[in-house]
This record gives sequence, C-alpha cells and structure tokens, in this order.
Amino acid sequence: MKHVLGIDIGGTKIAVCIASENGEILASGRFPSKGLNYEDAIQKMVALAKELLASKQMSISDVSACGISAPGPLDVPNGMLLRSPNMTWGDKLPIQKDLTEMLGIPAILENDANAGALAEWFFGCGKGKKDIIYMTMSTGVGGGIVAGGHLIHGIGGNAGEIGHIVLDINGYECNCGLRGCLEAYTGGKAVEQRMQAALKDRPNHEFFRLECVDGKVENLNFRALLEGVRKKIPLALEWWDEYCLRMAQGLAIIITSFNPEIVVLGTTAFYAGDLLMDPLMKLLPRFAWKDFYNTVTIRTSALGLRIGELAGVSVAFNELYEKGLWKPQE
Repeated sequence: MKHVLGIDIGGTKIAVCIASENGEILASGRFPSKGLNYEDAIQKMVALAKELLASKQMSISDVSACGISAPGPLDVPNGMLLRSPNMTWGDKLPIQKDLTEMLGIPAILENDANAGALAEWFFGCGKGKKDIIYMTMSTGVGGGIVAGGHLIHGIGGNAGEIGHIVLDINGYECNCGLRGCLEAYTGGKAVEQRMQAALKDRPNHEFFRLECVDGKVENLNFRALLEGVRKKIPLALEWWDEYCLRMAQGLAIIITSFNPEIVVLGTTAFYAGDLLMDPLMKLLPRFAWKDFYNTVTIRTSALGLRIGELAGVSVAFNELYEKGLWKPQE
C-alpha cells in the first residue's frame, strides 16, 4: 500500500501530514486557520501537502488517498462542510471535491470527532477493541462511535454529535443556537466566553494575577481555568464543580445509550488529567446505573497531542480498511 495524506482542520489551526501504512508520521506541518477564508485555506493545504511530499522526495503518485478531518456539522455523503458554530467559512463548501481535483487523489471527508475515534481505534487505547466512543474535547465537544468494528455515520454522516445533547433546557446558550448543550458547559470556546464575560469588568480579580493570564481578559481561557483550580481560586473551583458535574451527566447519557467497551476523552481531558478524572468518576454513579459504569473503561487519550496529526490520516486508512485494502495492527 502507498502512503496517505491527512488534513486536520481546526478552529485555530490546520495540520497536514504524510503517514506510512503503520501510522508513522513521516512529515507534518501546520498553519493558523483563524482569519483565513475557505479559498485561501484550501490553497494553503494543497501547497503544504506538496511541500511535505517534496521534503521526502515523494510525489502525489506515492499517496493512495487524502483523509480530511473537519468540525461538524458536515454533509459527508456529498463531501461538504456545512456552517459550523466554531468556524467562519460559510455553508455547503465542497471540500472533498475540491481537494480531490487539486491533489489528483481521492479525498475523504469525516467529522473531526469521527476522525479522532478512528485514530484512537487504530493507533491509541482502542486498539483491538470493537466498540469504542471517542469524545473530542477542545474548542467544541463532539463524539465518534465505533460499533462492531465499523464507524457509525448516521444518515447524514453526523452521528455522534454528543456535544449537543441538551442537559438543561434552561441552561447556557450554546454557540450552535440551542440551550443547555453539553458543549455549552464543557467546550473550550464556551468556557472562554463565559469567563471573559464574567470577569471583563473585574480587573482586580485574582484570576488576572495568574501568570498565564498576565492581566489580559483575552487570556482567560480553559488553561487559565485549570490553573485557577490548581491555585484554589474560589470562583475557579465553583466553575470547575459545574464543569465536572455536567461532564459526568453527559458521559452517563453516552455510556447508557451505547454500552461501549471504552470511552476515550480527548484534548482538554488529556491536559486536565486527574483534576478531571477523579471527580468525574465520583460523580458518574449519580447519573448512570452501576452495570454501565462498572463495565466501561474511561480513559484520557493515549495519543495526546498526536491525535491531530493522526486524525486526518486515519480517515484515509478507514476508507482503505472498509475496501479491504488495509488492516489495522492488533
């Protein structure tokens, strides 16, 4: 089998990489996506892909496929980006068609949470398992579901949008337009917006004395919240209690609905570590039956920061896997 290309599109950056058939990243690069329009961004994706191939004395003929990991919602059957609450590119953008034509190889589009699930399944802590759920936890919150050894797409390719499970009909307004979504409580962008709104007129609050904040409202983000919790700032502890409670509520709905072997929690859980996992596991029995939380393994991502690179390439590998052209290592 030839190598594969992977493109991972995020709210703040776009990563492009080349991988061998065992998932080894041979070359990678990234560029900021904030402020770029779709046309400029896709030109930069193609240019970076060609640059990386040239750096390895390779050409596009050495590549089987290009996997695209992008934030939902998507029109996967038609290969289109739809209007995402965390992106500003517009609606019904034919990225799969555009990249197929510009690169000259098949391009395959997947929701970033599905792509993360594939990466953890093929190369992370889901290896060898048949039923796995991955929760992407970064700017937004999403999910990817593997059941019976196959990725679940749903009719429009958007199965697993678990960040928009409504936990409280009177809750915080979500960037998607609903109220009380899991993402409205635990998404990085939502946390940042809430912190900045609450503290913008309180310049003397101890949050502003944190080194990572440096007195600037724009630095009040998830990282600052974690640091505030570690420093035991009362407001940080109050916000963190709510964060953990809502996370446990959402996780309980997921494991009750799907009864998976393993649930893998992504980026922000990876950074928070035991600060999140300890209270989460203590709170889970409030929302789920014992048979569910005792039979599931809940882990933070085994891939950590590598998941962004492996997400896109895993989309390409999954296409080859479903066609019988590639098999993941046990």
